Amino acid sequence: MYNFQYPLWFLLLLVIPFLVWHDIYFYKKKTPKINFSNIGLLKLIQKRSSFLRFLPIILKSLIIVFLTIALSRPRHTLERHEQTTFGVDIALVIDVSGSMRAVDFRPMNRMEAAKQIAMNFINRRPNDRFSIVTFATYANTLVPLTNDFNVLNTVVSGISIPLTQDATAIGNGLAIGTLRLKDSEAESRVIILLTDGENNAGQIDPITAAEIARSFGIRIYAIGIGSTGPVDFPFQHPVFGTQYRQVNIGFDIEALHRIAEIGGTHRAAMARNTEELQQIFNEIDILERTEIHSNVYFEHKEMFIYYIYIALGLLFILILMRTIFRISLP
Repeated sequence: MYNFQYPLWFLLLLVIPFLVWHDIYFYKKKTPKINFSNIGLLKLIQKRSSFLRFLPIILKSLIIVFLTIALSRPRHTLERHEQTTFGVDIALVIDVSGSMRAVDFRPMNRMEAAKQIAMNFINRRPNDRFSIVTFATYANTLVPLTNDFNVLNTVVSGISIPLTQDATAIGNGLAIGTLRLKDSEAESRVIILLTDGENNAGQIDPITAAEIARSFGIRIYAIGIGSTGPVDFPFQHPVFGTQYRQVNIGFDIEALHRIAEIGGTHRAAMARNTEELQQIFNEIDILERTEIHSNVYFEHKEMFIYYIYIALGLLFILILMRTIFRISLP
C-alpha cells in the first residue's frame, strides 16, 4: 500500500502553470530579432531548436513535481498481523484392553472408531499439543506432548490391542496422563479418557488418580465407549475363521461419573455409536477453545529519498544545459 504522510504539499503543484506561463511570456519578450539573408538557414535553426527551447521549462516543472512528492513523504506500507496463541495441552488416554474388539460401532469395532474420531479431533486443533497414552493391564506413553501432527496421526493410526493384556487399569492410565501434563505451562490442561470397561487392574485407584490430576489443575473428560448390553464379539474358529458371538462387557458408568466430577467436567459422556462419539468430541472441541490474540502493526518504507535523487538529477541536467551546452544561434 502506497500513501503520503503530508499530502497538502501537493498544493505546491499549482505553481507549475504560473512558471510555464512566466517562462514562455518572457521568452517571447526577450527573443532578439535577427536579419537573415538566407531563409533556409533560419528554417534549419528553428527545426533543431524548437523542442530544445522548451526543455528548460519541462525540466523545471518536473523538478517541482518530484520535490513536491518528496515533501509529501511517500511511504510504502506493509500491514502485518501478529497472532499470539494460548493453546491447550491435551492427553488422550485410550483404553486398548481386549473388550475394545467389540463390534457395536459397525462397520468398525470400538478401537477403530475411537482412533478415527481421535485423529479428526487432533487435526482440528492445530494450535494445541497432544500426548497419547494407552492402557490395558499396563499404561504406556506412546507420544509425549508434541504439536508434530505427522507423528500424532501416525501413532494414533497404528494403535492396536495387545494380545497379552486383557485387563483394564484406568487408574494407571489417568496417572500417566497426569504425569505428561503436570509440568506443562499451558493455561489449560486436559485429559480425555476413553474406556469401555471397569477398572480391574493397576496399582492406582481411578478416583485417587483423578484427585491427583485435579491437584495439578488438570480437567478430565471421561467418555464411556460402547453399549451396556450384549454386543457382538469376534473369536477365531479353527475352521470358519472369524466368527461373532454375543457377550456382556462389564461397564462401571458410576465410576466414570465420579472421575468426571472430580476432574471438573461434572458427568461422563456415553457413546454407543460413531455419531455419538463424534458429537462428544465436538462438544469438547467447543468447550476447550484455544485463545488467539491478534495484533495488527504496520511497517513503513520511506520512499521520499528516491524522488529527491530524481529531482537532483534533473536539476543537474538543467545546469548543464545553461552552462556547458548553451544553445546559441550562429
